[in-house]
Amino acid sequence: MSSLLGIPASAGATYGKFFLLTSDVPMPTPAKSTLTAAEEKKALDEAVVIVSSDLADRASRATGELQEILIAVAEIAGDPALIEEAHTHIDNGDTAAYAILKASELFKDLLEQSGGYLAERVSDVGNICDRILCQLAGTSYPEIPQFKEPTVLIARDLSPADTTDLVPSQILAIITEAGGPTSHTAIIARSLGIPAVVACQGLIAKALAYLGQPVGVIATSGEVFFDPGPDEISAIENQIEKIRIRKLAQQQRSSAGYKTKDGRGIPIYANVGRFADGEKAVSVGADGVGLLRTELLYLDQKVPPTLEEQADRYTQIFELFPAQKVVIRTLDAGADKPLAFINFGHEPNPALGVRGYRTITLHEELLRTQLAAISLAQSRTKAEVWVMAPMITVPQEAQDFLDLCREYNLAKSGVMIEVPAAVFHAEEITRISDFVSIGTNDLGQYLHAADRESAALAHFNNPWQPALIRAIHQIAQAGLRNNCPVGVCGEAASDAALATVLLGVGVTSLSCNVATLSDVAMTIGATNYEEMKSAAAAALSQHSATDAQSMARKCLPALTELGL
Repeated sequence: MSSLLGIPASAGATYGKFFLLTSDVPMPTPAKSTLTAAEEKKALDEAVVIVSSDLADRASRATGELQEILIAVAEIAGDPALIEEAHTHIDNGDTAAYAILKASELFKDLLEQSGGYLAERVSDVGNICDRILCQLAGTSYPEIPQFKEPTVLIARDLSPADTTDLVPSQILAIITEAGGPTSHTAIIARSLGIPAVVACQGLIAKALAYLGQPVGVIATSGEVFFDPGPDEISAIENQIEKIRIRKLAQQQRSSAGYKTKDGRGIPIYANVGRFADGEKAVSVGADGVGLLRTELLYLDQKVPPTLEEQADRYTQIFELFPAQKVVIRTLDAGADKPLAFINFGHEPNPALGVRGYRTITLHEELLRTQLAAISLAQSRTKAEVWVMAPMITVPQEAQDFLDLCREYNLAKSGVMIEVPAAVFHAEEITRISDFVSIGTNDLGQYLHAADRESAALAHFNNPWQPALIRAIHQIAQAGLRNNCPVGVCGEAASDAALATVLLGVGVTSLSCNVATLSDVAMTIGATNYEEMKSAAAAALSQHSATDAQSMARKCLPALTELGL
């Protein structure tokens, strides 16, 4: 038996045979081409069209956040700048394969230098390049196979395109050597309800050494066991039984939300991107929608959607939640979410440039049309619609947005806090806003200046990092002082244990992934408020994510019994 420790990404436990996904992609050499430049360019252009079309097709088959990610990846694959750079190398005598490799390396370097959202696209560019190289070589890209029996999937990393056709019932667990707790792999695994461990250093070498042997996973703690012995199998089976019992239990609810052990009502909302996500949220018992991402309506549009087109789409979702809250986020564009009908111009660091609410400086008409559409959809339904703006930095931006919302008869308006500066303005922002919502994914990576797709920096993006918890505490306390509700809609709210800590620091509502909502609700139902406050105090006093999680869990005895 040999064990490794990674970062928990999606709770669960399992054991069985594993499949190691290898990246067997033909790598080109710098040898000069024997073809003409025109012939090489034609071959490259044809390969790009095929890969772009395949990615677009995958996006059409996907749903939720995966679909949003894949639409952006398909856009990158067809980026004229990438192709033009490759054409320049071809003009210098390189083969199409070597040219796209060099162009991709340049783009990855530029994205890494930009940091933030754009740095997250580095792995996407690499995956696109690999797919083009396979197309040029006439070989098949190494896809995840359809398994005859449930299998643990092991990989260095998984691209969004790799996971399009994953069948959850075929995958016992996902383990990757790269990625982090808020990486695409982690988010997708949680959305599919698949146990996952990421940033597991030494994983590939260990898997190669144990080919043909079973592997055990306790994803809740990040433990991985190759060729597990009787003790490890017993621990895994014990965890599996606890999970089975938990899934059968019923959570107690009231009009105020899911009940804590001592009877407090806590609203648990769902993060939603499309109509299908909304239907799932209803089926799992969400109290409403805590984050309705509207940019999905824009990403595949060549021209801005009309007011009526937007209103129809919003109406469909609002109608799923009569007399329930739906928090809709206005357009979050820019950086990794380019729009064909907005010219953002050249920015030296787009991740820190014009994105989110900042686009109003150049495109106010887009926001006004969207607010008008939201107002129209609200008038057609019985949903309680709250509107919030992303990427708010200073109080004046918040005030300007609130004033604009009131022009369109939107009574409940607030902002997202995901920029560190806004944390220090929390007192003023909560004083003027009807509510605020914390985006922990962005806030975490901006606080630590750490790309959330980087395995080397994954520990910084662990949502248990004390700096992030302290920032949330500061915002929540400002909200309590100013009678302003404070919710969390980032991935931190999908961690059942951390969710109790968030409530303990003063957060008033949670919005989580549909797949994790019942686990969060069950944990809240098995915990009283004093335990939550004790866990929060323990986490706030620590200096590392590991210690914060460990000390908080000691205050939450129900987690062990629930297998969480």
